[in-house]
Amino acid sequence: MSRAWLIALLGAGCAGAEAMTLPSQPAPIAAAASEVGLGLTPGETMAFEVHLGGMLAGEAQLAVGQPGTFEGHHALVVTSRAQTAGAAKLLRNIVDQATTTIDMDTGRPLQLDTLVVMGDKTTTAQAKFTGSIANVTYARDDEPKPHSYRVDFGKVTVHDSHSAMAQMRGWNAAPGATHTVYVVGGRRLWRVDVHMVGTNMITSELGNRRAVHFTGAAYKAKPNLALENEKPARTFEVWLSDDADRVPLKMTASTELGEVEMELTEYNRI
Repeated sequence: MSRAWLIALLGAGCAGAEAMTLPSQPAPIAAAASEVGLGLTPGETMAFEVHLGGMLAGEAQLAVGQPGTFEGHHALVVTSRAQTAGAAKLLRNIVDQATTTIDMDTGRPLQLDTLVVMGDKTTTAQAKFTGSIANVTYARDDEPKPHSYRVDFGKVTVHDSHSAMAQMRGWNAAPGATHTVYVVGGRRLWRVDVHMVGTNMITSELGNRRAVHFTGAAYKAKPNLALENEKPARTFEVWLSDDADRVPLKMTASTELGEVEMELTEYNRI
């Protein structure tokens, strides 16, 4: 398991095991600013279950706070927690917590704080985003000193998993449209290409729902945005509710470990 939903499909845990290598790597496509809204509703909360090969492997929760200010920005705080469950927890206890402060005017992350527990080891990290620059500091409990590094992504807007989720939810796309988002997950940079398929009906824990269907592929990328061509990509599918809330109903990925499915079990908004 890993934080909330997008990283769970991109690679930080069981839901991110290697999938098929894609035959080509298309050029990035940026959606027009007018096509992407914030994609977050203040006060909303979500709960998910993750199944691997049909068996419960993890649980995740996500909450969006109320509007406020952060260092002069009109901002929202998004918090998530994911952990192994069922038989997977017996094999290894993994907990991943993340808190992102997001600029409500641009949809960009301003600060990300994470805590990851894997068995008896704990790692904490903080990333501060200023324009295209990310200053990252992380510390492991088995090392004497924290580590810091700085990444300049040039003209590309970089997201974390929470702001990337918001980008997808806020993207008003026509069938066939493609959008590229760059996502920082831990010390890894991903290029995520998302394709809008259309709308269909799906069966979920919350009943039969009409959903907006997306497919996607995530590529490991270098700090200069060049792709790691020799590494396999990861592929996934996402279904969002076909209404104003655009709630993530279901996410799937085919991996070496089997079919991973992350499904919404509860949704509330204040």
